[in-house]
Amino acid sequence: MYIKATYTLNIFIAYHPEDQEKFEEVLTHLGDLNKKNKGYLINKVWYDGSDLSESGRSMIHELTEAADIVLLLMSERSILSPFFISKELKDTLRQHHEGASIVIPIILNTCWWEDTTFKNLDVLPRAGLPIYDSSNIKNELFDQVIDELDKKLQIVRHRKQELEESFKGLIQEAESIYKNWEQHPETLRTALPLYKEALQNWREGFLPHRDSIEARIAVCQREIDFRHYANAAHEAYAEKDYQTTYFNCKDALELRNDAVIGKLYKEVSSYLDNEELKILRAPFLKHLEKAHEYFLALRWKSAEEEYHLALEFYEEGFEPTREVIEHKLLICHREHRMEESLRIADNAYNTQNYKQMANVLLDAIKEINAEAFDKIDYAIRLTGYLEKVAPFLDEKITKWGYYNKETKNILIAPKYMAAYSFSENLAGVKKWDKWGFIDIEGNEIIPFEYEFVEHFNNGVAEVIKDKEVFYINHKGQRVDIQTIRMPRNPLQRAQNNKPNNPQLGNGTEDNPSEF
Repeated sequence: MYIKATYTLNIFIAYHPEDQEKFEEVLTHLGDLNKKNKGYLINKVWYDGSDLSESGRSMIHELTEAADIVLLLMSERSILSPFFISKELKDTLRQHHEGASIVIPIILNTCWWEDTTFKNLDVLPRAGLPIYDSSNIKNELFDQVIDELDKKLQIVRHRKQELEESFKGLIQEAESIYKNWEQHPETLRTALPLYKEALQNWREGFLPHRDSIEARIAVCQREIDFRHYANAAHEAYAEKDYQTTYFNCKDALELRNDAVIGKLYKEVSSYLDNEELKILRAPFLKHLEKAHEYFLALRWKSAEEEYHLALEFYEEGFEPTREVIEHKLLICHREHRMEESLRIADNAYNTQNYKQMANVLLDAIKEINAEAFDKIDYAIRLTGYLEKVAPFLDEKITKWGYYNKETKNILIAPKYMAAYSFSENLAGVKKWDKWGFIDIEGNEIIPFEYEFVEHFNNGVAEVIKDKEVFYINHKGQRVDIQTIRMPRNPLQRAQNNKPNNPQLGNGTEDNPSEF
């Protein structure tokens, strides 16, 4: 894990993919730093900049931000690559100048590194001597690089030790104050800046954890603000400024519950309700009363206007509630809209403009109740289907379905062994060896559990189940009808109703292959 802690020294290495072999040799030499820094964990991570996607850039930012030392392996290829001119690597300069990390360019080959963003940094080897263009002294140059890096690590180690000592001192001082804050809450003003400074010095691995320090800061800030509002409330109450008392109590209680402030809040709230809020409610009640008067007189437009005016003066806690008034507004708008639509529709009727009459009324219903309009529209379409629906036999699969006789469109796919025409909005169909009833959408309305069914007539249909003949209603419930004449031999009639019997679907339907 890449950790920025006191006893961990983090080195990030940036290089170009085509310098891979040189990078690996540099990495081997960097192993000597482990021997020179015993007792410390030296984390070495690297990146070749091949992935500069959003996720890749995020990873570069995370690694460079945590780095104590950033090594930039400079070559002709690398200084011209998008990686070395990316915002993420440029940000390392800010860290360098702020003392959060040390950025060191390492010159691999002769290149115009002086023209880069990093031109003002101290480079290695000294004087910018290229390591791989000086083969006769390459090892000496590597030794020089390692020695200089070790000196930089000494600086980092010293910085970290100072930082941790400073952090610990701040935390100890803040904690000694914080532990008695409930008895002496005024001391939190002293503890707060100590915690904030400690948080700025915090690094991964320091204890207590960052979350604990932030929690302490939140408590300090909350209590300081609470005391400010509580004191202001008491001062305002002493001067009989109840409005200011009310708002300061409210602000204090939003921070935390307190029995004394809670009691004061209730007291001034009651006073304001009885005195000042009466004045505040006056215009609201005036318009509300007028709106109610118009509402009872069925003057919908005037009532709607007055309800709108009442809402302009509405405040939380007023009665009736905003929801009740908005409901009244909805009723007024609906009634006024329908009233106007009926007037226009009557004029259209008197001039025999029946299409306008229908459109005006339908538009009104659509605006007032879109759900009802959609259901009406859907019901009309289903009614139209019922007027034009007919069964048909798909001879390829020997199954029955239903189609629109005018458009020839299939309404219900062929999947039944036999099918009757629709009667009273239901059609008897046979699935496997049992009969049941479906609606125009193909929904199973009465289960498939009968050996035989008849068309519906006057609300009932004759059926046979388990060789017993009886009648059912549209819900599939059994009914006793004594006056209906029974067929002489219904069992024989059921035997004759085969899937290809001309009686089914009247025997005149088209073949679906024609559609």
